[in-house]
Amino acid sequence: MTARRSRSGIRRGRCPGSGHQRIAATAQAQHSSAVVRVLLIAYYFPPDGGPGAQRPISFARHLPAHGVACTVLTRTPPQRRTEFDPADTSALAKVETRARIVRAAPAASMAELLPALAAAGHAEIARERPDVVLVTMSPFELWRVAAELGERHHLPVVFDLRDPWALDGVVDYRTWWHWRRTFAEMRRMLRAASGVVANTPECRELFLRAEPRLAPERVAVVTNGWDAEEFAPPLPRVEPGELLRLFYGGSFICTQLYDTERLLRRLLGWVRHSPEPLQRSGRTPLHLLRAIRLLRERGEPAGREVRLCAMGQADPPLQRCVAESGVADAVELLGYRPHQAVVDGLRTADALFLTLHGLPPGHRSRIVPGKTYEYLASGRPILAGLPEGDAREFVTASPRAFVAAPCDDAGLAAQLVQLHARWRAGAFVEPAHAPRVERFERGALAGELADFLRGVVG
Repeated sequence: MTARRSRSGIRRGRCPGSGHQRIAATAQAQHSSAVVRVLLIAYYFPPDGGPGAQRPISFARHLPAHGVACTVLTRTPPQRRTEFDPADTSALAKVETRARIVRAAPAASMAELLPALAAAGHAEIARERPDVVLVTMSPFELWRVAAELGERHHLPVVFDLRDPWALDGVVDYRTWWHWRRTFAEMRRMLRAASGVVANTPECRELFLRAEPRLAPERVAVVTNGWDAEEFAPPLPRVEPGELLRLFYGGSFICTQLYDTERLLRRLLGWVRHSPEPLQRSGRTPLHLLRAIRLLRERGEPAGREVRLCAMGQADPPLQRCVAESGVADAVELLGYRPHQAVVDGLRTADALFLTLHGLPPGHRSRIVPGKTYEYLASGRPILAGLPEGDAREFVTASPRAFVAAPCDDAGLAAQLVQLHARWRAGAFVEPAHAPRVERFERGALAGELADFLRGVVG
């Protein structure tokens, strides 16, 4: 079995000469001009903002241009919000004219929401039968709703996983047995799928290894991406000023820096299980701030002339991390802003900061931060702390990338010195796209997703 990757980043299993493949290809050709009706189930959807909403927004916006009519089944907006679903009312205008939106009855918990979504889904299918059910997750409990709808109405079901669920080390479990139970449920989902969409090539391979009965041709890769409307030329020129403004668009995860201060967590930590051996401090600004402090101690200009501007949730753990860094004057916490403000910020920054958890040698990261693709589209230089994996490979393809291991203070300091010197010399006034960045444009990705859905329907 071989694999093929398309120009837009989708990878599919392929079996040369397979009768199943020839039949699917014929069906796809016969139906390529017909409208495919999709029931898209999404937990996060406008007026929800934040990273979880960006992918379903992209599907609802761009699939109609490729002959796929979307009805979105989602929850009623919650009265109380968390850091994972901040309100962004501006996002609703992007989708309400392109997709029909159906909201389930209000629910106070996931236990109430799942049957409410199922009831609304049954009613919507009876009103206008779709050709396929597409569910984007997390929360991963949604797979049961989609599977129920597919089984009851004899419809194909495609599961889109924004993260690798039981294989994602960002979430740790109370014990190995708790993780194993989740892993078993993930395998049940994979076996029930008519199609699976992973958001990184690494995750596709993980899913195929986790469930050997999953046929490779049923698994596609649709990465996250960037929107052509948000990065339309001309991109702005950015002249160097007094300070190098290093922009970070997103929320750091600093809570785990201080977990061991809790006695119960410290006592029970040895029985907890993580699917990956992560160095979690990489998801924080800790190592960048240590690098800046190191440069100041050496008397390097880069230590004095860098300002980290972070636009995302500024929770107490992040504030503490900054306050205890010794270089708090080099940080500006802007708080959460709507997605368009983040785009504006990264388009006009001197440089961008990207970081991910650390991993031991020989381990590849299973995720790519969603902001990576917009960073590449902005044309701005990138200082990145990344482990081996897809994210590092995407970023290092750019000649404007300055990359070190995420938890390597000295390595980040060395890259920051190089970045600062080239910035001061005026090397980054004009924006410059990374090579082949167009493969991550969301319209192109939606076209590849539309082709995959037609293959599933066919």
